[in-house]
Amino acid sequence: MSTDNLHALRVHDLTVQFDGARPRMWSKRSTFTAVKSISLEVERGRTLGLVGESGSGKSTTGRAILRLETPVSGTIEAAGFRVHEFGRRTPKQFRRAVQAVFQDPLGSLDPLMEIGQIIEEPLSIHFHDLSPRERRRRVRDLVDTVGLSAHHLARYPYELSGGQRQRVAIAKALAVEPELIVLDEPVSALDVSVQSQVVNLLEDLQREKRLAYLFVAHDLAVVRHASDAVAVMYRGRIVEEGPAERVCGSPRHPYTRALFDSVPDPDPRRSAAGGTVRADTLDAPPGRVEPEGCPFYARCPIRMDICTTQFPYFTPVAGGGSLACHAVVADSGRPVAVAV
Repeated sequence: MSTDNLHALRVHDLTVQFDGARPRMWSKRSTFTAVKSISLEVERGRTLGLVGESGSGKSTTGRAILRLETPVSGTIEAAGFRVHEFGRRTPKQFRRAVQAVFQDPLGSLDPLMEIGQIIEEPLSIHFHDLSPRERRRRVRDLVDTVGLSAHHLARYPYELSGGQRQRVAIAKALAVEPELIVLDEPVSALDVSVQSQVVNLLEDLQREKRLAYLFVAHDLAVVRHASDAVAVMYRGRIVEEGPAERVCGSPRHPYTRALFDSVPDPDPRRSAAGGTVRADTLDAPPGRVEPEGCPFYARCPIRMDICTTQFPYFTPVAGGGSLACHAVVADSGRPVAVAV
């Protein structure tokens, strides 16, 4: 077990690969690298937002931390456990210390069990010394903690709204008193008003219980509100990280800037006037990008020749955090405009 008391999660040089299709019959399967050499940290009582487009590797990273995927290399230290050293069996103590809340609560809650039974189940598994009466009392306390009522305990998941089901999923995760919760798109399927309620609930619980969150999401407004720090992923790589206010308010990497520029502006005058060029509108340049090159090269408006062969080192930036971009570093660290 790790002895680091400051961090609930430390990931170093993590790589996750999957088997691909066979080019020809009897030939060796190809491999697809979903996550490549990423490192990140989450302090106890803090939230790290992990953002990026669909397919960027965010959820795969979360699943590797939860021991639902097996990485090919790298180290994972979560809640005091050296996850990368686990054998074929995952310790029950780890399952208690690290919990998850998934995007679709209707898919992660047993449809044949009442809400009270769903929340009580982890108590029965991890707390053998509790009597049935004590377990039921704990369930009632948990339901009250997440803002539900006692009458919800006799209902089934399909009888609840999306926000109520997500509160049940949070109560189930809290039941075993974890140190780290991986939140994989926890509010993306909810209405905007319900999203705010769930995010505020998570923040209240974090302050009360000093929980650490890895908040996986693509909704930048939610991540900015809910996170203390943000890491931006693109095609399996982290390209920028730092304090949430700095990354969201003054993004430096071309992809991060394009990501925030793609958010619709509520002011129709600014939307009609346009402004910056989004990277997803750019054509890919000719030539081949080597596996060790920057994955954003084909869409980058400020690309350089070196980007095709070498992924840049992380460089500290003003305001906190760091980014991996040859062009920004070559520009002496000044913000690089993505303008016409």
